[in-house]
Amino acid sequence: MILNLEEMNYHLFHKNAKMNIEIELIGKASDEQINSWKQKYKQGIYSVEVDGHIGYFKNPGRNELNCAMSKADRDKALHIFEELANITFIGGSEELLKDDQMFIGVSQELKVKLEGKKARLVNL
Repeated sequence: MILNLEEMNYHLFHKNAKMNIEIELIGKASDEQINSWKQKYKQGIYSVEVDGHIGYFKNPGRNELNCAMSKADRDKALHIFEELANITFIGGSEELLKDDQMFIGVSQELKVKLEGKKARLVNL
């Protein structure tokens, strides 16, 4: 049986999970560093994991969103996500920002941050 890379990673992950082996993510921050970021960035932080790499980002505020949205271009939609990732990245593996395939995965998660909190419109 021939497996592609994604299938091999899946099987390796589940095999390691069964064996109770923890694989160290590239760019993983210490608990102390994460607590420091939590204190510094009051709007919160989050991490994104792609292909064995982890990156840490602060939640965007209005200024970061305005800056990212200024890059909006109908023909270059990823520019918004590139800008948002670059201005909110606080640590971890920079490969998430440099590698095209990893960045596509990151940008899917950044979309969620662009949505913000759910609001409800009520006609009166």
